[in-house]
Amino acid sequence: MGFIGTSISQEDAEVILTTLAKAYSGIPQEIKSIAPNLDYILEQIPEEARKYTLEELIKLLSWANKNGIIF
Repeated sequence: MGFIGTSISQEDAEVILTTLAKAYSGIPQEIKSIAPNLDYILEQIPEEARKYTLEELIKLLSWANKNGIIF
């Protein structure tokens, strides 16, 4: 078993979390204060999304963003 009961290794978890924390720290505080918290956003992910890989979801969301569908 990996990090917090997942298949993710401790080392990979550290890299993932450190990288995302660094990206998040670049967001201005004014924006952070008006955006919903991450737990709320994650709770909104529909059950249908759970059958796809993260890579597929990232590709879909990136395409939707570039085409003005979301965000």
